[in-house]
Amino acid sequence: MKNKRLMKNLGKAAVAAALLTTSVSPVLAATENKTEVKSNKTAAESSSKKTSSSESSKASSSSEASKSSSSAASSSSKKAAEKSTKKAAKKSTKKVAKNTKKTTKKAAKTTKKSTKKAAKNTKKAAKDTKKVAKKAAKDTKKAAKTTKKSTKKAAKNTKKAAKTTKKSTKKAAKDTKKAAKTTKKSTKKAAKDTKKAAKTTKKSTKKAAKNTKKAAKTTKKSTKKAAKNTKKAAKTTKKSTKKAAKNTKKAAKTAKKSTKKAAKKGSAKSTSASSTSSAK
Repeated sequence: MKNKRLMKNLGKAAVAAALLTTSVSPVLAATENKTEVKSNKTAAESSSKKTSSSESSKASSSSEASKSSSSAASSSSKKAAEKSTKKAAKKSTKKVAKNTKKTTKKAAKTTKKSTKKAAKNTKKAAKDTKKVAKKAAKDTKKAAKTTKKSTKKAAKNTKKAAKTTKKSTKKAAKDTKKAAKTTKKSTKKAAKDTKKAAKTTKKSTKKAAKNTKKAAKTTKKSTKKAAKNTKKAAKTTKKSTKKAAKNTKKAAKTAKKSTKKAAKKGSAKSTSASSTSSAK
């Protein structure tokens, strides 16, 4: 990166020197020519004013002389400008060369330092990588041993499990056979019991039907008897109700008579009491 920057700076310095040589010299020459022409014009004007009108021919000849002197002055000023431009270009080129030399030296030193540092870092990184690789190799070896042991143990366990499974499968087969026999026997017994129960149920159903028929007849008879008794009781109730009504009517009449009689007695007593009080 630093070398690239130095190259860019060198390129910029070279461009600046080229610009100085191409653009400064004509500018300086133009400014110098302008100043000299002005000074020559002022000198010619002052000399023409001093001379009289009678000496016009002399003035014209002097103006021609001034023109020739001004052209000579402009050519000399151009030469002087070119010389100064060349000197300035030389100085700037020398300065740029010195600066370039300094920056190049500085960049070379910096590059040397960075190269040394990079070499040290590379060496250190190589050592670290070697250490890591050794450690990884050890870990891999250890892991391989552990894997071998666990694989052996797993194989033993698998073999043992296979034997156990074989034994349990044989036992399960025997148990299944025994259970099948027991199931067959119990199924036969259950079939016999079901048949016997069916016969018993048939007999009991017939007996229950007979009993139901008998009970129905008895219920019919008792229902008829109950209906007769109810009718008889209704008649008896009607008679007793009529009798009770007559008795109630008779009792009402007797009560009415006794009330009237009591009323008469009460009025007689009240009249006698009033007569006795008046007599007193």
